[in-house]
Amino acid sequence: MWYELADTLIAVVESVQAPPGSGLYVKEAEVEMPLEVLGAVRKGELIFYGSPPHSRWKAGVLPPVGMGRIHVELVEAAPAAAAQDGKGEGAGEAHREQ
Repeated sequence: MWYELADTLIAVVESVQAPPGSGLYVKEAEVEMPLEVLGAVRKGELIFYGSPPHSRWKAGVLPPVGMGRIHVELVEAAPAAAAQDGKGEGAGEAHREQ
């Protein structure tokens, strides 16, 4: 089954967490995983689908597999005064590697 690539990546990021009750938290994580990616047009718009491979075995009938790499890190929220005057970096900003 194919899921939208964005939904697949969100699920991967949300799965990165410390065991409940451990008192630990994840500050930074890097995940590498094989991905099958497919582009299609839906309702006139280009959309990408992505999921882990159907099989770990190479076969001529399956789409080619690439490696996906996601790097996420915790961004601390700025103090309220700095966020209000526009000089602070607020929560919700993301770091993206290219």
